[in-house]
Amino acid sequence: MHRSEAEGLEQCASCGAEVAAEDRVFAISDEEILCFACAIQRGGAFDDPHDRWSKEPDVTDLRPTRP
Repeated sequence: MHRSEAEGLEQCASCGAEVAAEDRVFAISDEEILCFACAIQRGGAFDDPHDRWSKEPDVTDLRPTRP
């Protein structure tokens, strides 16, 4: 088992950083996430009082395209 699996870490789809899923991450899909820093750099906005993303980051280049 890889160390990140044992610690419950996931890899950011943009920068590759390992982050905990309970951190403020943005879920691109069931398998892919963005770390908080990358989500903010991509235009996302996090609403702290409501603990949610009030504006989604631009992830068009990270989502698979359908043929």
